[in-house]
Amino acid sequence: MITLENISTGEVFNGDEIEYFVDDDTHIGEVYLDGDLVFQSLEVINDGQLEHALNKEFKVIKESLDTFPNFS
Repeated sequence: MITLENISTGEVFNGDEIEYFVDDDTHIGEVYLDGDLVFQSLEVINDGQLEHALNKEFKVIKESLDTFPNFS
């Protein structure tokens, strides 16, 4: 489970898969959570810059659903 919380508005998005996309021609970065666009940033050239921009505006919480090992 991945939770994104907007630091300034408090808006919360929940999902299972986060994807980063950077357009090499326009230098616009987009972040998708379960296929839904949740964040855009201008003037990024790679996923690292996009992730950094996301972390400036959102708290990103990644939780593992499988907290206990399978003993069977």
